[in-house]
Amino acid sequence: MLRLLILSCGLALSGVAASAETEARKAARCAEQGAIAGRIAEARRDGAGARETTAALTGADSGIAERFRPTVAPLVEWIYSLPEAQLSADIGTALEQQCMSFEQ
Repeated sequence: MLRLLILSCGLALSGVAASAETEARKAARCAEQGAIAGRIAEARRDGAGARETTAALTGADSGIAERFRPTVAPLVEWIYSLPEAQLSADIGTALEQQCMSFEQ
């Protein structure tokens, strides 16, 4: 019984370690999310509406990887809620830096 418990705990811990995001994958994910935020901010500055921007960035021809498309709508909602004064060209870089500093 004790062996089974130890084995179960070991397997559970190895599963957690195997699913942990590497620093390189985190950097790539944060960079992509920052780039998406930059594209959204640019679309807003160019006068595109939130729905139009969401549709353009979630389409198959958007150039955004399919795994990142679910992040588009919340980023659009956030960026379109910002005051105009906060809509700077470096918003994508700021998001990337915040993403990199986040620890779980």
